Amino acid sequence: MIFFKKIILPASLLTATIIGAGFFSLPYITNKSGWLITLFYLIISPIIFYFLHAMYADIILRSKKKFKFAGFAKIYLGKIAYYLTILTTIAGAILTLSIYIILGESFKNIIFPIIPSFQNQISILWIIGSILIFINLKKMARLEFLITAAMIFIIFLIFISGAINGVEKIKEISMVNLGLIFLPFGPFLFSFSGRSSIPPIVDYCKENKISIKELKKIIFLGTTIPALAYFLFIFGIIGISKIITNDSVKNIASLPFPIAIIIGILGLLSILSSYIVIGLSTKEIMEKDLNFPKIISNTIIIFFPWILILTGLNNFIRAITIAGGIFLALEGVLIILIWKKMNVLKIKDFLFKKKPKKITVQTILFILFLGIIYAILF
Repeated sequence: MIFFKKIILPASLLTATIIGAGFFSLPYITNKSGWLITLFYLIISPIIFYFLHAMYADIILRSKKKFKFAGFAKIYLGKIAYYLTILTTIAGAILTLSIYIILGESFKNIIFPIIPSFQNQISILWIIGSILIFINLKKMARLEFLITAAMIFIIFLIFISGAINGVEKIKEISMVNLGLIFLPFGPFLFSFSGRSSIPPIVDYCKENKISIKELKKIIFLGTTIPALAYFLFIFGIIGISKIITNDSVKNIASLPFPIAIIIGILGLLSILSSYIVIGLSTKEIMEKDLNFPKIISNTIIIFFPWILILTGLNNFIRAITIAGGIFLALEGVLIILIWKKMNVLKIKDFLFKKKPKKITVQTILFILFLGIIYAILF
């Protein structure tokens, strides 16, 4: 019980934040880039994000005052970094809402296949999500654990359904496609980012007198569990699919009808709940950090995601590559720069008795910059 309260519970909060829409892109990415490249990304991504999450926790612990992410950027990197952080957060969130609309349509098509898709019709998820954001329905935004439970149940059902054929089907996928070696970068960044959950985890550890050593275990566990879940999902989708589609959801329709409907309903509810969570938190940033009037923040949150889709950003893989490869990569760069500036100022370190080696930090920075370049050119 103590282990559950000290380790499992806070780690599950990080896992809950990480597991989202991104993993639906991974089977397609595996099919295109090769299973060995995907395996490499499944190993390296949790390592990179362990350091990024741990660095952000360290930044919070080393600061005498409580700030949001943009506040740390302003204090340690200046006003330009402050506005860049806010712009990155808002733009990334709006793009993420567009991704949820695209994915939500695929889930809707499983449940209501006779209703036309949003290429010719207004998205049902967009309408419902926008209304609930507009009326500020915070109760639904408190369902993070239920959202994650639904996602894990979906992964479990798909793995069980595809386990028998998975071994044979994966042999049909190429081992390595060097021409697409960077294709997984954006989707994997999108699938492993959990920075927003670090502040409440740090607060939880302080309130429950959880040690720094245990905090590191929490971050490690919360960041690595999604990798296992994603492996099972990829394996399951490959096992049930004749042709792997770009968001995997269309492949779910090939399952027995009762299973497909259960997954479709859970998936649509999860996507809708996440849509509201992200929409409300982004709306709060605009109103509190930028002093936007509510009418402006509501207009941006409600209409901009749909405008992005209408202007042509309706490809799931393309949207996730930009969101992860540009905006989340920039977020990672900013975390490292803030942490390094604290080191320069000789602010006492809490989380790292032995700081990560310079080569480790520089390698992560190099990978993030390389991914940004690829995402821009993709």
